[in-house]
Amino acid sequence: MKTMKTLKTTLLVVLAANLLAACSLVELDQPGPSEAVDAPEGFPASEANFMAALTGDESRTWNALTFELEGMDGFQLCRLDDTFTFFANGTYRYDGGEVLCGGADDRQVKTGVWELDFDNRQLVFDEGTSLEYTADVAGLEDNRIQLNGRVDIFGTFMSIEGIYETIN
Repeated sequence: MKTMKTLKTTLLVVLAANLLAACSLVELDQPGPSEAVDAPEGFPASEANFMAALTGDESRTWNALTFELEGMDGFQLCRLDDTFTFFANGTYRYDGGEVLCGGADDRQVKTGVWELDFDNRQLVFDEGTSLEYTADVAGLEDNRIQLNGRVDIFGTFMSIEGIYETIN
């Protein structure tokens, strides 16, 4: 009788663990092998040069080359088909690509407004809204930009880093 109760309890624990493992709020790809990507090291000398590099005349689209999340080794493959379009009028379009990561990356296309804080080397997205986010510009040169930031994942702030390259 006691053996049967122990067996039932063990089965319930295993079943519950499998259900919890299968139902996560954010499903992150297992990172693939890391490839060396040269990060931009320079920064435009003036705000006008920065804007020209970021948006071109009207808009410029940037493709993700790398995307790293603190605690994960390598690149997040689900981010490597993402594109970011910055428009000269201060709006943006983020396309999460065909492969979505889940969690905050739950819609293929997101749009909003952005502004440059040139003195602090930051891009501020959707200021004054619940979606407000600030990204540090670690470098912008040779048609590459590196954006760094921190994101809240289940109450824990984690560092993120992405390197993007222009595709137009």
